[in-house]
Amino acid sequence: MSTKRNPKSKTNAATGSSKRVIIDGRQAEITPGATLFQYLKQERPPTLAGDDPVAIASINGRKTSLTTPLWGGERIHLINLAEPETHTTIQHTVLFLLAVAAEQLFPHETIWVDFSYGNGVYCELTREAPLTAKELTDLEKHMWRLVDQDLAITPQVFGMRALLKMLQRNGFRRQLATARYLRRNSITLFRMEGSDHLYYGRQLPSTGYVRSFKLISEAPGLILLNNIESRPTRLPDFVPQPKLLQTMRAYAGWLEDQQVRDLGNLNQFIVEGRTSDLIQVCEGRHAKVFVEAAQQVADQPRDGRLVLVAGPSSSGKTSFAKRLEVQLRVLGLKPFALSLDDYFVDRASTPLDDDGDYDYEAIEAIQIDLFNEHVQKLMAGEPVRLQQYDFYTGLSSPAAETTQLVPGQPLIVEGIHALNPGLTPTIAVPDKLHVYVSALCHMNIDNFSYIKTTYTRLYRRIVRDAQFRGYTASETLARWPKVRAGEDRHIFPYQNNADIFFNSGLAYELAVLKLWAEPRLAAVDFANPHYDLARNLIDLLSLVLPIDASQVPPTSILREFIGGSSFHY
Repeated sequence: MSTKRNPKSKTNAATGSSKRVIIDGRQAEITPGATLFQYLKQERPPTLAGDDPVAIASINGRKTSLTTPLWGGERIHLINLAEPETHTTIQHTVLFLLAVAAEQLFPHETIWVDFSYGNGVYCELTREAPLTAKELTDLEKHMWRLVDQDLAITPQVFGMRALLKMLQRNGFRRQLATARYLRRNSITLFRMEGSDHLYYGRQLPSTGYVRSFKLISEAPGLILLNNIESRPTRLPDFVPQPKLLQTMRAYAGWLEDQQVRDLGNLNQFIVEGRTSDLIQVCEGRHAKVFVEAAQQVADQPRDGRLVLVAGPSSSGKTSFAKRLEVQLRVLGLKPFALSLDDYFVDRASTPLDDDGDYDYEAIEAIQIDLFNEHVQKLMAGEPVRLQQYDFYTGLSSPAAETTQLVPGQPLIVEGIHALNPGLTPTIAVPDKLHVYVSALCHMNIDNFSYIKTTYTRLYRRIVRDAQFRGYTASETLARWPKVRAGEDRHIFPYQNNADIFFNSGLAYELAVLKLWAEPRLAAVDFANPHYDLARNLIDLLSLVLPIDASQVPPTSILREFIGGSSFHY
């Protein structure tokens, strides 16, 4: 990438037109309206050179592109390419490369960037046949040619009327559907030099900043791998998860059939007053899963009806278990729920995490042998004094009374280790039905700007924590990295063991959650270390029109988070 001096951007303090900013604790003079990138090229060119150049910045607490103009008074922190904070921006730029290359090689087809998968992103072209090996190779080579050209990626500020006219003129149907309902006077989108594509989301200054990516065939689509966090030149291993992929693709197809695959379509439902129909269809899709899952349990041998339910935070595991219980009763069965939390070891024996805190998420925190003994006896119809854990004293003790099930009575256990074979090593595999629950609601902003599935769960958790646990959004955001790290260790490695994948996501839920999440997120102060993430979450919600929560039925999984459920939690 170029680091040549640009005389046009030179700051002349003597003219009185310069303004002061603070860059990493040092005062600097800038020309109002000049970008940070221009300033660095002029005054600090070494910062833009080498293998680890400055790639983005935090300006007044918010991560932003270097092409953001400065006006004076800003407090700026420079962020290099190899820092973890840059990873999402690199992915945005690599996806932008894919979109532009696909348009140039396959002008009559549209690329869909669908969802995160296998350490990468799953994408499809709107065509009958998947890409051939040669086409995939040509696409990757073309992306590298765009990198070699070091094309500038610049922000474009559009007034809403001009944006709508431009999108309509250029035939950008998906982007037009999303932009039509934006409630703002202007919006900043990014354009890559030599292309008419517009991208929503922070970008690197130019394509030359990209150091690594790879395309992998995953018929009928492809997987885009970009670099490992903090290692711009290293790619992660591709980890195929066929059951998860099948679930995600089926849901994408279902969204397309319902004409609600992106936020523009969702907003159109809301504007046209069709939210009631959409909610009923989404809830009906869930109900169908419970009927099918209950039948699978009923079809298990009478001496082997152990249902193990796992999933990441705020996925709706508890609601799934409760609705499954109801459906099993419809079939004449009497399910019994066993709490894994009651089998914690005494607090003094609980393992510690890297920070020295009690690690209740480690499988070693569970009395595995005792749990297996009790499960075997329950399934055999023998009386058991179940375990009880007192969270106040941190002690585990047997219950005063015995519990005895009738052989064939379904036993439901919900917990983060439920898919880990190490939890139930003494129970025969045919006697166990594994269920994986997660909010795999991969709603897109448009066809190549996708929303992370983890964001849906984070919105849910922010709302639930505020409603029922008294936590502020800031406290929830502070806990989130540790929650995600626990999921990576204890849940995701075992998700392909599931017999049933339940996507608890609801196509309409962001429109409901925004009414609860926005005010909590808005309360995160600009001096808070999680301010940037809070504002990003608000920005995303600003793209969605609201739906009144009164339309959400009391049995909905969403009620676990917003309240008003007919179930007791």
